[in-house]
Amino acid sequence: MTDSAAMLKPAGPGDYQLSGCLDFASVPGLLRQGNDWLGDGIRVQLDLSGVTHCNSAALGLLLEWRRQAAARKTSLHLRNIPPSLLEIARVSELESLLGG
Repeated sequence: MTDSAAMLKPAGPGDYQLSGCLDFASVPGLLRQGNDWLGDGIRVQLDLSGVTHCNSAALGLLLEWRRQAAARKTSLHLRNIPPSLLEIARVSELESLLGG
């Protein structure tokens, strides 16, 4: 499913917006961008209000970004997580890993 192209863009200092369709086609490109915006020892907020569609690939992406952030001692806070993504996390018993 491709509602719209997935995009990660800056929205201000330490703030980023993720939008579009997060699926198996778009996630690999987004994953590579993690190195560019997850700096060392900073606080980052990621707004997901623009996400139009997601599947389990989106969950994998966010969990990997959390892992990368932790390795860099970066605080990654997720905002406006789509209900469908929270449900995927819940049934996978991974919901707590998405929390701020």
